[in-house]
Amino acid sequence: MDFFIAARAWLVLTLARATVERMGAEPDKRVALKRWLRGRLMDDERAKQEWRQLLEATWDHLLVTPVRDLIDAATAKTAADQLMNAELVTELARPIAAAVAPVVIQELRQDERPLKRFVPEDAQGKLEGAIARPGLVHPDWVRAMFRGQAAEAVLNDALYRALNDFSTLLPRLMVKVSPMGRLSVLGSAGAIAEKLITDLERRLEPEIKSFLSERSEQILERAAEFAIGKLDDPASIEFRANLVRFVLSKSPAFLVGAADDELLEDIGVVAELSARHVVEMPELRADIHTWIDRAMGYAEGMSLGEALHLEGIELRPPIEALAEATWPAFIAVLGSPQAQVWMDTLLDELIDEYDRMGDS
Repeated sequence: MDFFIAARAWLVLTLARATVERMGAEPDKRVALKRWLRGRLMDDERAKQEWRQLLEATWDHLLVTPVRDLIDAATAKTAADQLMNAELVTELARPIAAAVAPVVIQELRQDERPLKRFVPEDAQGKLEGAIARPGLVHPDWVRAMFRGQAAEAVLNDALYRALNDFSTLLPRLMVKVSPMGRLSVLGSAGAIAEKLITDLERRLEPEIKSFLSERSEQILERAAEFAIGKLDDPASIEFRANLVRFVLSKSPAFLVGAADDELLEDIGVVAELSARHVVEMPELRADIHTWIDRAMGYAEGMSLGEALHLEGIELRPPIEALAEATWPAFIAVLGSPQAQVWMDTLLDELIDEYDRMGDS
């Protein structure tokens, strides 16, 4: 920013000095000079080219500038504290989320192309190799999946259905292999066997329910430990790979299919409440101060280029494209009433100072 100010001041001083020598310092000529300066900075094609040159020079200058000259730890902490204001975060985040989220979701809903178009085949191979690494899945993730009332309910329902189906077969099998079963062709023996089967089924059902209510938690724990023991088996690795392939094969429209307006509104409320909560956490402020101190300690004695590991790299940002893209914003800033007043005041002070220098 200091470099921008210095460069602009030099430009204004050089141009204004030459113009003042031609026009003098009379009030009407001051107005003309101010008008000329605005046009020179905003409308002239040279100004646009100089803006590009200024961006390029700024990039080169910043890379060799010591970090300590660009930012101070104390002022950075003060700025962070000021930004961590609940009302500020809420009032800024709410309209942005309300304006951006629906548009983004609407675009995603119309995108039916698979996500894998963003990931080339060689990168997909690397990704599958990464997810096959042993120890990638922490055991606690698996334990969490097998823990809680929801898991118990699913397990109880599945086991109950399986055991109940089996319980209808077991009594019939027992009766069939018994002597009574062999005599079932006789009318009376067959009736007795059927009554016995019905009685066994009736007695087994409460036993099944009792077993599940007492042992479901233990069964889940054993199931979790069994799954943990198989995490790095080929079948488990293939499961992870299939999951990644499935996600990559789906489109953004598929992934946001359930994100209706009501859900987006709920997510917005959650984000707003969470943002307010986070910025009010005193320990977070302390953590940010610590991070700033660590960053400044790391960059001690380094230029910005050294700190960002950009020193010696020949590649440069697309200055021409960036200048073209930022030129309208630069013009809008210079054309604002506040900037116009600032430039007029600066020019008046410059002319007055020039006149005093001439009188001395």
